[in-house]
Amino acid sequence: MMNQNVRKSMALLSREEQAVVWDYFKPRYTHAWNMLALSWSQLDQLDNNTELGFETEYHWENFILRLWLYRTTVKILIRLQAVEGYAKSAINEFDNVFSLNGRNQLKALRDMIEHFDDYAAGAGKGAATREGDLDPWRMFDRNRYERGQYCLEREKSYAAAIKLRSEAKRASSAFIRWYKSRD
Repeated sequence: MMNQNVRKSMALLSREEQAVVWDYFKPRYTHAWNMLALSWSQLDQLDNNTELGFETEYHWENFILRLWLYRTTVKILIRLQAVEGYAKSAINEFDNVFSLNGRNQLKALRDMIEHFDDYAAGAGKGAATREGDLDPWRMFDRNRYERGQYCLEREKSYAAAIKLRSEAKRASSAFIRWYKSRD
């Protein structure tokens, strides 16, 4: 019985059901973008001449979490059949920016931050490992974050988010046009 419910939620059939998803998406999308922009701003305001310590790492971790949350929010559009393919393409393009040797660096870093307890217990899932990635050396300043084998550049990461934002707006507009068309 549960599998049928999960399968039905993954394949929304009616216009109205899809509109409900979009209604939830829209305010969450705005919130996720605003939080991402604020986290970018916090990093941007750091002076590279000041001592780079806990505060800088905190701002980077916040930015990483917000980047992933924004991606997850945009991914909701995949559930809308009218724009599913377009949304998948936008997410894939975003993910490709963070790809290194077949691994999504953003996801690996996010997982290490969010699921530290699982990784510490040896139960972490994903590209990162307890031995190699949980608490490796770190190098960071306001423009670059390196943790073990993973590295993010602030400008490149934010440019990917801006591109994803543009694609999400297009997908959202396409959904609205489709919904209003009543074909």
